Amino acid sequence: MKHFFRIFTRALMVVLAVSCGTNEPGNDGSQNTVAVKVLEVRHSTVNSKKSYVGIIEESKSVPLSFLVAGTVENVYVEEGEHVSKGRQLAVLNNTAFKNALEAAVAKEKQAKDAFNRLNDVYKNGSLPEIKMVEIETSLAEAQSMAAIAEKNVKDCRLVAPENGVIGRRSVEPGMNVIPGNPAFTLVNIEKVNARIPVPENEIAGLKHGDKALITVAALNNESFKGTIGQKGLLANPLSHTYEIKIGIDNTSGSLMPGMICNVDIMSPDSADVFSVPPRIIQIAGDKHKFVYIADRNAGTVVNRTVETGNLTDGGNIIITKGLNEGDLVIVDGYQKIDNTSKIKIIR
Repeated sequence: MKHFFRIFTRALMVVLAVSCGTNEPGNDGSQNTVAVKVLEVRHSTVNSKKSYVGIIEESKSVPLSFLVAGTVENVYVEEGEHVSKGRQLAVLNNTAFKNALEAAVAKEKQAKDAFNRLNDVYKNGSLPEIKMVEIETSLAEAQSMAAIAEKNVKDCRLVAPENGVIGRRSVEPGMNVIPGNPAFTLVNIEKVNARIPVPENEIAGLKHGDKALITVAALNNESFKGTIGQKGLLANPLSHTYEIKIGIDNTSGSLMPGMICNVDIMSPDSADVFSVPPRIIQIAGDKHKFVYIADRNAGTVVNRTVETGNLTDGGNIIITKGLNEGDLVIVDGYQKIDNTSKIKIIR
């Protein structure tokens, strides 16, 4: 009986050992096998782009102010109103200037009358030359004072010097104004600029005429085309960035100053490079970037450190270092693998 029990115990241990061995992960080569899809790395000709965040601003802004001091009598326009060249915007009370003009005109008439009467006397030799010079001088001064008084009356009217939109109105009837203080700001938005800050290490790669795509979130992500028209020469001392302005046609008037925009500037030079989908780029604990490379014959993977560049206009990211022609980069299933994984490449 004891002999039988020993035999039974040994048999049971063998069965358990065999059973445990068959459940060992990966013994049959299939339990750890992960199905993946790969992309064979090939050189391709791409156009790269650089992305920035900017703000829409008017292409031209003209501050308008009265040339004489006075009290505002009437204002005829509102902010946001389109005005044409010569449109009257506001007027000052001109009573004092009209009175001054009448007095100046009277002085001019008196001086002119004196000149006409004494000029004949001077020609007859009955008036000294020095006296005639004084009369001529008095006439010239009276004419100048009359012209100044007339101009002051005209300057009580403020008119638009060109077509545009009233961007800001700073006066109201009854306000006292002085020369030089802006009463209105006239802006031109038929063409607008997207103003962006560019880091100092990227400014050399941008030049006048480079094409850009401007996307405005406030307009349901509508996109507009533009070109670099202005490139700043002086850096911001705090941010070490240079200001770039991209001209955009705005005949529809939908773009308004102050809107935030995303700007993609396309590089005009094509390059022969490797590019992969950005989603497959992994970041390790020490912040270096890598991708998984498949070995077709061995059915294994290895992570390869890479360095990345700009995005292409197709949405891929350029790999500047780390990949070779013909490498099989895993593009699907990479979330389930590591360096110890067995893989099976599928279509």
